[in-house]
Amino acid sequence: MKYLRQFSGQTAQVVQRVSGVLLLVYLFLHVRTIHELSRGPEAFDAALLTFRNPLFKTLELGLFATVILHALNGIRITLIDLGIGQERQRRLFWVYSVGIGAVIFLAGAIPLVLAAMQRS
Repeated sequence: MKYLRQFSGQTAQVVQRVSGVLLLVYLFLHVRTIHELSRGPEAFDAALLTFRNPLFKTLELGLFATVILHALNGIRITLIDLGIGQERQRRLFWVYSVGIGAVIFLAGAIPLVLAAMQRS
């Protein structure tokens, strides 16, 4: 039983670290794209055309999910570090970080997908 309690905490820590690294990769890509402005509007527009690809639209949804999960899990980890909710950290992870995160994701992803479909 002790292993199962640790598993949730360890899983949450791994999720936090992996999502943090993914957000860092996105940050570098974002800065590189913004840097294209220094080469002129044509170069920037060419970079933006790359992001209209369906693959990048899918990755945009992944970014959205990663930001939500990272933010909610970070709040959960902070609460536990402050001594709040330590006895129910597993429930906080699955209900708060994953459950509420899924609801927020759907609320934002559905309009993004519908808008992308209208542009196609």
